Amino acid sequence: MAKKAQTKISVLLSDLEYERLDAYCHDRGYKKSTLVARLIRQYLDMEGYGAQPPSPFTRGGRTGTR
Repeated sequence: MAKKAQTKISVLLSDLEYERLDAYCHDRGYKKSTLVARLIRQYLDMEGYGAQPPSPFTRGGRTGTR
């Protein structure tokens, strides 16, 4: 299976913010990069910005009724 192309970003955190993130990830078993990527996706979805690609199962890529 082919891997999707990914782009790397850097995030600057204060020492306290990093310690909080590190403790959270350790306690919950997350990798930091995976958690941050998920949080970014969720936030963008919540804001309605850059909708997901259209589903092949909906007419015209839209969900809902006309």
